[in-house]
Amino acid sequence: MATNAEELRNLTPEELSKRHRDAIEELFNVRMQVATSQNPNNARIKQLRREIARIITIKKQRDMAAES
Repeated sequence: MATNAEELRNLTPEELSKRHRDAIEELFNVRMQVATSQNPNNARIKQLRREIARIITIKKQRDMAAES
């Protein structure tokens, strides 16, 4: 589910919000799996954190553009 910023910019605000919720939920699930030793893929946590940051950045950029 790793995406780049260009793909995220092409999403509608509703789709972007859904991706944000999904990424946060997946991050929680992956953290729980790592904590219980079910998933040894620690790198996925970093990928999800970066994706969430990209989504938040794009949302803020859109808000700032709408204000001006």
